[in-house]
Amino acid sequence: MARAIEQIERDIVILEETTSALAEELKKIYERYLIALGQATRQQLIVASYYLCTQGYPEAFLSLSFSQRQKLQQDIQKLARDAKQELLAQLDSPTSADIPTSADVIFVNQDTGSLELTEEYLEDLVEKALKAENQPQETPKEESFEAEENQQVEEKALTENSSLSSPIILNKPEQLTLWQEKLEKAIVKRLQKLSRDSNRLLHQAGILSKKLPEPLLEAAAKVEAAGESMPGPPNLLNLVIETESDPDSQTSTVTHLVAIHLRLSEIEFAEPTVATGRQQIRSLSAKLSNLRRDYQKKQREKAVAEAEAAWRSSWYEK
Repeated sequence: MARAIEQIERDIVILEETTSALAEELKKIYERYLIALGQATRQQLIVASYYLCTQGYPEAFLSLSFSQRQKLQQDIQKLARDAKQELLAQLDSPTSADIPTSADVIFVNQDTGSLELTEEYLEDLVEKALKAENQPQETPKEESFEAEENQQVEEKALTENSSLSSPIILNKPEQLTLWQEKLEKAIVKRLQKLSRDSNRLLHQAGILSKKLPEPLLEAAAKVEAAGESMPGPPNLLNLVIETESDPDSQTSTVTHLVAIHLRLSEIEFAEPTVATGRQQIRSLSAKLSNLRRDYQKKQREKAVAEAEAAWRSSWYEK
């Protein structure tokens, strides 16, 4: 029995060594993938911004002065450049924060199986947006300061969450799987942040309508993620909002809104280098899945063998 346990332990050591080697290979693949993804994201953000300003809201863009248009373009380019570095940085510090969901905001449609916004939440967002549209353009200094302070707190929290409290050991399949899951979540979260920052720039420049509040964008993106993407240009979120203009006459107004919404699947599809990296990641993920299965099997065998040995050592006939 002791020899059997020793053999199982040797097998476990071999599996851990294999996992360490796979972890190094996976890191190298992710590094190349994130470099390519950063470059592709930069290009796709600029293309999406171009379409939104020239096809989505051409009148609003033309109302800007030459210097205002130039500043908006430069700000978008800076966001795109920073995104390349931020995406690559996730390789060493993937965030473990999950995307929050709320039963008060989203529910499951039992007929279609998809996620949808609750009517109360959507009505509240639209009502707030319509009120905001009727308010003066200038924001009081106190409100402006508070909004800026809230944004700084949010950015600080995101930066702090992006670093792990302790290094992850990657010689066990479960630990390597956890590392990969956190990294994938961090990539998606960075794209969400880039989309949000881009929409803020467009809103501040007067391109995006006040009828498109940030909570509505985030909720709509969650609903879309649960189903199929709407047809149209890539990395843009198309919304059609219907609001009652006169409750007595039961007439309604339909408004079509567009915003930046970077999607990982669309960025990968548009860039062959990124798509190739994703295929390589899937291949290594399959190997990792097999390693997890074998490792769990050996751990089970070791536990059974040790339990049998412990039974025999304490057993005696009365």
